[in-house]
Amino acid sequence: MSAPADKRAALVERIRSGACAGERLGEVDLSGCDLSGVDLSDARLSGAALKGVDLSGANLRGAFFDGADLREANMRDAQLEFAVLGAADLSGADLSGANLQRANLVGTKALGARFDGARMYYSRPGNADFRNASLRGCDIQRAIFRRANLSGADLRDATGEANFENASMEGTLR
Repeated sequence: MSAPADKRAALVERIRSGACAGERLGEVDLSGCDLSGVDLSDARLSGAALKGVDLSGANLRGAFFDGADLREANMRDAQLEFAVLGAADLSGADLSGANLQRANLVGTKALGARFDGARMYYSRPGNADFRNASLRGCDIQRAIFRRANLSGADLRDATGEANFENASMEGTLR
């Protein structure tokens, strides 16, 4: 294995062992890695390259993913309460069943992402781009979608009262 591959494998092993909760990992490249079920609570992954990563069932409570590339990531059933995903790219990601209560999603790009059955209670997806995203059966109680673009999004069976002030809702299914 090359030195960068060895370093990446060692980091993945440390993450899997639970040693990285609360750690500042920065702009690491973990694209395509299987990190399902890991504990990265309160970790700092700002600007990280995580395209196609599997974080399904992971504990990401309070983690910072601001500016991270999470395109096509599998984050099904992940715990993301209080997580910071501001300006992250979640396009094509699957967050079905994820717990995003009180998460910061301001400025997030989530084109075609899936949030089916997710809990977004009091989350802040303002100024975010949710075009063609699926939020079917999502709990959006008290979520703040102010100035978000939800054009073409699917909100059928979503529950709760959310703030859609100045949001773009053209072609949204409700």
